[in-house]
Amino acid sequence: MLKFDFNFLWTIINLILFFVLMRVFLFKPIKKVIDARKELINKQFQDADDVNAQAEELKHQYEQKLVDADDEKKRIIGEARDSAKVEYNKILDRAQADADKLKADAEKQIALDTESARRAAKEQIASLAMEAAEKVVGANACAKTDSDIFDEFLNESSDE
Repeated sequence: MLKFDFNFLWTIINLILFFVLMRVFLFKPIKKVIDARKELINKQFQDADDVNAQAEELKHQYEQKLVDADDEKKRIIGEARDSAKVEYNKILDRAQADADKLKADAEKQIALDTESARRAAKEQIASLAMEAAEKVVGANACAKTDSDIFDEFLNESSDE
């Protein structure tokens, strides 16, 4: 059978005491260090996740700004086109109005030139007619009579 000896008892007491001392002086500090490392690692992972989330938010803001800038670019280009079209139409209308005015002025000038040419022709015809009448009559009756005949001829010609 087994003998129960004091050495055996001291060995068990020593083992229990060694286990308790190891637990108090070795395992607890090691567990604390391991827990601190775990917490540090978890904190680093959390910080990395926070930085990642912040980077994603900045990326989203950047993409939104790009979209907004593109929309702003399209809006500005559209406004510039509209403004250019309005300015083009104004210039075209002004040019058309100037051309119409020049055309009207030219037509008036043509009418005036035609009328003055017609009058000059009538005066020349009347003068020739007077000269012919003088030659036929033989002598110049009087200036007043000539003037009256000349005016009557011009009035008759104007009516026609």
